[in-house]
Amino acid sequence: MYRKLCATAAALLTLTACAPASTSAPPARAATGPTAPAAAEADCSKATRLTITGANAFSPARLTIRRGGVLSVTNKSGKVHALASTPDAGIGTTVLDLKEHQFVQFLKAGTFTVESAGATVKVTVAGESGCGAPKPTLTLTDGGAVSPARLSVVAAENFTVVNKSGVTRTVRCTPDPGSNKDNTRLANGETQILAIDEPGRYTCGKATITVSDR
Repeated sequence: MYRKLCATAAALLTLTACAPASTSAPPARAATGPTAPAAAEADCSKATRLTITGANAFSPARLTIRRGGVLSVTNKSGKVHALASTPDAGIGTTVLDLKEHQFVQFLKAGTFTVESAGATVKVTVAGESGCGAPKPTLTLTDGGAVSPARLSVVAAENFTVVNKSGVTRTVRCTPDPGSNKDNTRLANGETQILAIDEPGRYTCGKATITVSDR
């Protein structure tokens, strides 16, 4: 998340806000949360749009996606939102700063109420998208360290970044993977789904990420 920026961030990383391409209809393939299609037909790069409006409400107020599907959530409310689900949908710690755009994957089936600061949305998760959780994971640890020091992914493949450093961290990479209009600031304990579209080698803080063609 990067609008609220991290004064405390130690090692900065700048990844592309990439994940799935947003659509207003349920994802045909789990959006940018999934790693690679579990089935040949699965398309894991699309997401269903959800907006937190200036009226501090979710739009739409209810929606249906498939298990493994991803929501593309944009915060236009003018305040920071921390999302929580009842019952627990396994979405982890998701904090959206002002104007931030983030991807949230649902790996459990059921009907969930997602809420934040008085705003609520009903999310029904039914059927299978064929997409699972991203397998590659980059962990931000104490002292600005990153684990593993080297990570290999396929272009446009989703991977997770988990902040276990104890402080807020911002993710930045060199060379710049592309214009990142979304924030990649992670609060302590937060997990985000990211992806890099262009093949190449990127230095992200103390980590080297190699992105290959499919």
